Amino acid sequence: MRSERPPSARGQSALWHVRALPWPALLLLLAGVYFAAGKLCLRLALVNPSATPVWVPTGIALASLLWFGSSAWPAILAGAFLVNVTTAGTVATSLGVAAGNTLEAVAGAYLVKRFANGMGAFERAPDIFKFALLAGILSTTLSATIGVASLALGGVIPRAGLGLAWLTWWLGDVGGCLVVAPLLILWTDGSTRRWTRAQALEAIALLLCMVAVGQLVFGYALPWRLRFPLTFLCIPPLIWVAFRFDPRTAATAVLVLASLAVAWTVGVGRTVEKTLLNEALVMLPVFLGVSAVTTLTLSALVAEQRRREETIRSTSERLHEAMTELEAFGHSISHDLRSPIGAMLNYATIIEQDYGGRLEGEGVRLLGRIRASGEAAVQLLDQLVRFVWVEREGDQREHVDMSALAREAFAELMVGSENPDQVEFHVSELPAANGSPALLLRVFRNLLSNSVKYTRGREDRRISVTGIASGPENTYVVTDNGSGFDPQLAGLLYEPFRRLGTARDSEGSGLGLAIVAKIVRRHGGRVWAESDGVSGARFCFTLPPERNGT
Repeated sequence: MRSERPPSARGQSALWHVRALPWPALLLLLAGVYFAAGKLCLRLALVNPSATPVWVPTGIALASLLWFGSSAWPAILAGAFLVNVTTAGTVATSLGVAAGNTLEAVAGAYLVKRFANGMGAFERAPDIFKFALLAGILSTTLSATIGVASLALGGVIPRAGLGLAWLTWWLGDVGGCLVVAPLLILWTDGSTRRWTRAQALEAIALLLCMVAVGQLVFGYALPWRLRFPLTFLCIPPLIWVAFRFDPRTAATAVLVLASLAVAWTVGVGRTVEKTLLNEALVMLPVFLGVSAVTTLTLSALVAEQRRREETIRSTSERLHEAMTELEAFGHSISHDLRSPIGAMLNYATIIEQDYGGRLEGEGVRLLGRIRASGEAAVQLLDQLVRFVWVEREGDQREHVDMSALAREAFAELMVGSENPDQVEFHVSELPAANGSPALLLRVFRNLLSNSVKYTRGREDRRISVTGIASGPENTYVVTDNGSGFDPQLAGLLYEPFRRLGTARDSEGSGLGLAIVAKIVRRHGGRVWAESDGVSGARFCFTLPPERNGT
């Protein structure tokens, strides 16, 4: 029985029929696949019958142990033994080679599962690099070292050829690990993807491009000595597939390029010496391994970016829906609350008009409190609506005369005021701005209204508006000589529902300065406040300067 299962169910749907087989049948199938691939690759063994620069079984073995767990190692051992014992060497050397191949696969699978996210190794760039280092470079040295040592001890490889045999063996395993294993893992990850018609046509165009480039670089189009210096021409199609498709397609493209490169190299190399052909084949795993890691890394980064963009898009859509519902709710609440509040004010007016003579002083006072509370509730609703709808107002920007705007805001505040002459108001020549006149008028109205309110009770009420153009921004300051505020609260004043006054000051909605901050920030400016808590306050905001031609 199997003693271990893969750490996750990834790829379960793609491997369902295979995993449904009885365990002995599954091991026999894996051994057969390994044996067939090994016999095919050993046809390219030129320096030694057991050392080939192309070794696909490395990728098959690694993917198999990641799929089915390390308990599938007997299939790898049996397949590797049969490949070697039917090719060259003795039973003893074949067992040594098979042991090295099996240990390579077991170590590689363990390291990938332990440090490189296992079957998910190709979802993130750091895991791809870990896979390449741990499975592609480190674990493959086990097979090359144990295999070459076994053949050397058995007298199959002469001492003079050990270095070349080891390098050929190791690079062949590296290529099989980095080119074949990613393809098998990605195509059995259990995910399904459908291409659009445009993507299918693009994939066909990409395939034709890769065939053409492969023919040019590895085929008969160029002399033998000019081929490998032009291998960089294969990079653009691989970058194309990495950016335009998913990691699965990228791994497939790398395998297609590898197949074309090996086939054409062998075909053309029949006319050259074996040592030169082996040198060319040995260099192929280096090029293909680097290309595979680069392509898969780029593809993983692009896929990760797409997932991030999709998450942002989905979150934005949900946020937009929530904001729409919130705005509708706020509008409904505002509308529904105005009716009972309006009715309360109307009844208060009727009582005052029809029954005011019958009420005592306390009754009149309480009736006045009812009216004041109702009017405050209406004002709060107005401010809430303005606070919510600031983002939807004043999208058009134009030249704004800030001095005229400040005077207009103060004049509106003084309409209906009992003693408008008691407030000394001064506006200096303010630098012009580019923005929404309606919104900037509201900024001045809220700031000046705040100053008017907190200068009440002073004999010499003074309010001034000054401004200066200073480099990258214009600064505007509304100053009053009112009661001021606690300097420690300066950083909190522009938050919603923050009031400046003491506990006895319940007047106001607490949204006036929050609306100011929202409008100014929307225009690209900043807000802050200053006070010593005794001699008034200064409310400052900045706006970007008006640009010529705007």
